[in-house]
Amino acid sequence: MNICLLGLSGSGKTCYLYTAAHVLSKGVAIGEHKVSATCSNRQQAIRLNYGIEQMAEEKWPEGSTGTNTYPFDLKLDGQKVMPFTIYDYRGSMLNGLSDDDVDDTESLINAFKESNCIIILIDGRTVLAALNPEEKAPFHRSDASFAQQLRARNELNFVENLIADCNTRMNRSVPILLAITKRDLFCPEELEVGKKLVKDLLPSVFSLRNDMIAGLTSVTLGENLKNDNGKLTGTLCLNTDGNVHLPILFALFQSIEDITGISDGRDVVKRLVYGLFSSDRVEFYRGGKRAHLLMD
Repeated sequence: MNICLLGLSGSGKTCYLYTAAHVLSKGVAIGEHKVSATCSNRQQAIRLNYGIEQMAEEKWPEGSTGTNTYPFDLKLDGQKVMPFTIYDYRGSMLNGLSDDDVDDTESLINAFKESNCIIILIDGRTVLAALNPEEKAPFHRSDASFAQQLRARNELNFVENLIADCNTRMNRSVPILLAITKRDLFCPEELEVGKKLVKDLLPSVFSLRNDMIAGLTSVTLGENLKNDNGKLTGTLCLNTDGNVHLPILFALFQSIEDITGISDGRDVVKRLVYGLFSSDRVEFYRGGKRAHLLMD
């Protein structure tokens, strides 16, 4: 099971990965059961732990400078039920202008072929900037100029072009989870308009003319988190309240049939994860239409 984790520069991908890995290592309890995931490589586990420790010490971690591979074990009540790997790609390789960025993007498209699911983090500030002024709360209307709105929409268009290119080259659709980061920036009404804009600007995912499995959610790592010259300010949230666990569990749900080792493991995990995907937390789509999970 391979998960491809992507995000343009500034989306908060590195901070997200550290937080999600920490939350999943503690486990998500539902009733008498607990689903968890722990990094199975000692050196990479140390890297993940160091990252979240930096954040807890109010230090803003440095972004990824290359591709990192993190092997994990999905566990049910502490027992391993399925291995999976997260491939973390640096943001600048997606929208950078150097020759190396172009070459890396080509290798990324090839890597899509080996992925069971793709998680794309979309910067909440980008989505907010892309909205029309009248769609924003009054205190946000002076935050972005026309040039910033144009740049923000171009960022979203880049994601669309990347997905369309990958689908064409592979001649198949890989399930995609789109997660709007920094949810705490939005008023509820703004977030709903932002989700609609994302769907409008990503027809390769939400078109009625495809059969793609897709999810749309929003996540936050806390309240008012900012990078103040390398210092992390704001309130950090290291639990499931910010939905940070859902993108990875959505990806794992796509290969739930691969769970082995426990006679009822697949059904138990499927039932537990199913219970986490309430419609107010994750929107599911199939061929551009709202869909619902079905239990066997």
